[in-house]
Amino acid sequence: MLATGTAARSCLDRWTIAGEVVLIGEPSAPVRLAGFYTSCHDFFYAARPDSPCGPARRVTTVADLGVFGGEFSLCFDVASLAPDRGHYIYLILWADANDNGRFDPGEDWKYVIPLYDDPIFTGASDCVYCFDVGPDEQHGVTPGWNLSRGRESWTPVELAAQLGARLANETAWEARARVQLTQ
Repeated sequence: MLATGTAARSCLDRWTIAGEVVLIGEPSAPVRLAGFYTSCHDFFYAARPDSPCGPARRVTTVADLGVFGGEFSLCFDVASLAPDRGHYIYLILWADANDNGRFDPGEDWKYVIPLYDDPIFTGASDCVYCFDVGPDEQHGVTPGWNLSRGRESWTPVELAAQLGARLANETAWEARARVQLTQ
């Protein structure tokens, strides 16, 4: 259940993030970027077919970055979710081996990190959003969706547009033969 009253006004259920992604390494296929919702504390577990918390659910549009990276825009829509404390949205990059625009089990994926000059996830180690039901002033958490600003430091998602993001993959793509795409 979503918060009501003052807390509800600060809890957006639709927002956009836009900016640029720098790809490090040589991906084996065109890279896509999207946001995935999960109740797991780590996307690693949500990406597994035998995940204890069920599969992650894509809650954004998909940005096509090719094999070199570039500009992106993601539209979040979390209105149909029933999030609870400790639920997350992770921004994830994946090499779309079958070029279907969906993250499929077995596809190579990477966590997304902010670059040093990123104005959105300043100080964070991963690009992640966390849901909470109550305030935690010490960590900057408010009821609703909050974005990471560093180790246990958060800021509420209050703007419908977060512009100027500068992101990259956390670990480098391994140099592999590129997958031949059929049309």
